[in-house]
Amino acid sequence: MGVTFIEIEASGSHRDIGRRIGEAARELIADGLAHCEEHHEAMGGPPFAVARRLAIEYLSAARAALPGVVDELEGMAEGAGVPLDALLVPNLGEEFTCNDDPGAEATTSAPRSAHAGHCTSVALHSDGRVLMGHNEDWFAGEIERNVLLRITTDDGTRILAMTSACLLPPSGINSHGIATSGNTVYANDHRSGVPNNLLRRHMLEARSLADARERALLAGRARGSNHLVAHASGELWDIETSSSHDALLTSTDRLIHTNHYLSPEMAPFEISTSVGTRQRLARAGELLDEGLARGEDPRDVLAALLSDHEGLEDDVSICGHPNPAVPVGEREATTASMIWDLRELTVEVCAGPPCRSDRRLIRL
Repeated sequence: MGVTFIEIEASGSHRDIGRRIGEAARELIADGLAHCEEHHEAMGGPPFAVARRLAIEYLSAARAALPGVVDELEGMAEGAGVPLDALLVPNLGEEFTCNDDPGAEATTSAPRSAHAGHCTSVALHSDGRVLMGHNEDWFAGEIERNVLLRITTDDGTRILAMTSACLLPPSGINSHGIATSGNTVYANDHRSGVPNNLLRRHMLEARSLADARERALLAGRARGSNHLVAHASGELWDIETSSSHDALLTSTDRLIHTNHYLSPEMAPFEISTSVGTRQRLARAGELLDEGLARGEDPRDVLAALLSDHEGLEDDVSICGHPNPAVPVGEREATTASMIWDLRELTVEVCAGPPCRSDRRLIRL
């Protein structure tokens, strides 16, 4: 039951990896770029042709800081037979479409449109297990374009990640026992620089929590992000950033994050007044507490949490569904859902809202 997705294996240099992904997902990438071109303004970005021109400035900063990641994106463009500047546009999704207060529109009588909130992440160390759950929330058109990537870098690091075909993978698990997931945050100091999605791809090769943090704090990053990172040892870190500042939250039992800053140090940079992100955070905490108090398997607790529909009628539920009252290009949804087991090095994954799909268990 649910949406199917293809698996792609890619290994070697970053260029080789990108080229293999581009070749295998050629049709999906072409379809994704066509969708992006048609709906980019509805998503909250500039016209697609303008975005292609603006993307070049970000590319220069990324090439200087992350040449290997840029090589991978160039390989994808070559393999798919598409222009690099066009492929950059969806990989600059946050830079182009997430610069305003996502809660402002909730004060109007118009239907809720873009940016109701992006992603819910939970890390849990309980009953001898180290798990991370993540709902990837983005524009609903990406549901049909998911791919599961098995990447082996030239230094032997193995990565298992789900992503939309046009995107470098932003979340996943690697053979060093590290899992990372990203959440959009809204700060007041974004700038031209290294795009979030390229930085998140860089983090997927982290060998330790300290290494992951160093990668997250890359100088010259374009904007803020939240990075939930866990290690198989049971240590859990949450790294909140703006383009210029950062804060660290740590735990040995649980961490939850949605789309607003939690650290007091980051409050001066917060512009989001979204009620939805705060409701999802509180709801996730309630469900986690209740499920564990009942003695349920931690995996089952995460699965139920990620499928929860409280607030669905207001587009603020953890498990998100496309709102038919919103124009097609603006509709958001949970586009993929993952549960990583860091000690078993597995992921349970589905494309689309997890309440509608059977998760597939896949080993790294």
